[in-house]
Amino acid sequence: MSDADKQFSIPKPWIPPGEEPSRIMIDAFGGDEHFIEVRGKLIRFQWSAIFGPMPVNRDGSECRSIGPRHGFWRAASLWNLQGRRLEGNRAIWHEPRKPVYEIHGRTITKVIDPGEPGHDW
Repeated sequence: MSDADKQFSIPKPWIPPGEEPSRIMIDAFGGDEHFIEVRGKLIRFQWSAIFGPMPVNRDGSECRSIGPRHGFWRAASLWNLQGRRLEGNRAIWHEPRKPVYEIHGRTITKVIDPGEPGHDW
């Protein structure tokens, strides 16, 4: 976690009638920026220890809107699962190995290789 990546909470400023007091979590993203390749394109993002990845625009000054089905989310999740390896500021990840089964008819009789975590995402 970089010095710029700070998390803190504050009391919820407005509590609706009948609701218990609670707190709001705030994450000040910033600091280390990385690039991850998705479908041949590099996407700039920042990483939060609590909230995960946040894609940012070209100069890193504000959040970039990426839809929930964009491949970035899967790539960043696999990068995290695979240990967050970096080469410079580039995130290194790979498609997980799929399982290999011995199948007779329609029944799996033996798992030859269980594959890697995330293969079914």
